[in-house]
Amino acid sequence: MSAPIPFFLAIVVFAGTISFPAEATEFPAFQGGFCTEVAKQPIKPADRFLALTQCNRSENRFKEQLQKHWFLVTDDDMKFCMKSKGTMNEIKSYQQLMGCLSVIVGQKCYSGTLTCRGKTL
Repeated sequence: MSAPIPFFLAIVVFAGTISFPAEATEFPAFQGGFCTEVAKQPIKPADRFLALTQCNRSENRFKEQLQKHWFLVTDDDMKFCMKSKGTMNEIKSYQQLMGCLSVIVGQKCYSGTLTCRGKTL
């Protein structure tokens, strides 16, 4: 009966090596405009549907990954990534947002602001 206690203590010690931001920010909702724009690129009309379908699948995968790790994102991170709103460089997709946030979270891990060792995300 004493086996569960050491196992529980190991989990508590492991969980203590991971630090999280105080509060995650609200998850954004992109309405699919990015994929519609991708499908409008100068390609054969027959390929537009395929391009739209592939883009939507990719966006759904990126959205799932972001939702899974959203607890790592702060309001300041989102402000940084969305600073170009309304400009040509505006982030319009989950893929673009993941690229921006990956850099920020990676920098936090390397600088020690966010403890990421011992955990595969």
